[in-house]
Amino acid sequence: MLDAILIDYRGQIQDGVLIAVCVGAFIWGGGPEKFVAATWLVIFEGLAWAKNWMIGDSVQLSDVDWFLAFLDVLAGAVFVGIALYANRNYTMWIAAMQVLAVMAHLARGVADLIAPIAYAIMFIVPGWLQLFLLGAGLMRHILRKRKHGPYRDWRTVSPNAAIARRFAPLLGENKLRQAKQPSWRDDLK
Repeated sequence: MLDAILIDYRGQIQDGVLIAVCVGAFIWGGGPEKFVAATWLVIFEGLAWAKNWMIGDSVQLSDVDWFLAFLDVLAGAVFVGIALYANRNYTMWIAAMQVLAVMAHLARGVADLIAPIAYAIMFIVPGWLQLFLLGAGLMRHILRKRKHGPYRDWRTVSPNAAIARRFAPLLGENKLRQAKQPSWRDDLK
């Protein structure tokens, strides 16, 4: 009985999980959670919906699907950027999953021996693992804030960097810590 429900309504269940995780990220998440959820919604849902609306719902599995490859490369660039600057560890795993999806398109372009179902699995499964990682990261963020209080969303190279100060409101940081710049005189003390 449960198997039949899961098979018949798999698409609706996956969409429900996607909506629940992304809405939760926008409500309870910090800057990195919101950026990951927004990237997922804009690139994978929005642009894919626009393509399906204009061209039709078709996926090219016998050769490289160039539109999906473009979406994966675009999302990969965004996820790697988020992973480099987010004050979270799980964003690195999300970026790594996206690199796997990009490599699936590259492998399909290089080797004709990859079965279409294997190609589909190689670029679809990392996306659902990313949603799981976002959900787990969101739960860790909520528990950490509850236990220790607010903490930084983004890493900065230097607390007094002009770029960090300029983009801090956009990235969700209300106030940057004004730390004293280290000096060679500090070593003499």
